[in-house]
Amino acid sequence: MNQTQRIADAYRAATLIVAWYGPSLAELLAQISPQLAIVPPMPGAHSISQLLQHLLLWNERVRNTSDAHPLPAWQAEKEWAEPPIPWNELLSRWNQSRDLLEERIRKFPVEDLQKQVPGRSYPYEKLLEGIVQHTIWHAGQIAMISSLLRRRSP
Repeated sequence: MNQTQRIADAYRAATLIVAWYGPSLAELLAQISPQLAIVPPMPGAHSISQLLQHLLLWNERVRNTSDAHPLPAWQAEKEWAEPPIPWNELLSRWNQSRDLLEERIRKFPVEDLQKQVPGRSYPYEKLLEGIVQHTIWHAGQIAMISSLLRRRSP
């Protein structure tokens, strides 16, 4: 198994199947209602829906990065200000994006892993491993928010 296959397998585990540390993002999302998805856990915090939309945005950025399309700079004030996507549509778009990104990682040429990411000062290997870590980080947030909100519900 080569490095891109290992990265793709890690992404799949984090997003679709049971990961070593707990439920996958898909398992977490399956337990969240549209009503729960939009409730922030506290004033000023991001809702589950906002976190998933953020993950969707970055999936698409990573998937579309190429010499012709450099990875855009991160601008928090713009990223978190995107208009909300309705929950069921967001889930559908997330699932499609997840599948397309996994496919892109699996097909990524091993010999290009050390090439510099256009718009960044690091190689594709760091970007692809980073999107797995980014997904795990926000999946953990989603799990915590879901647990917190469920405890509050009567």
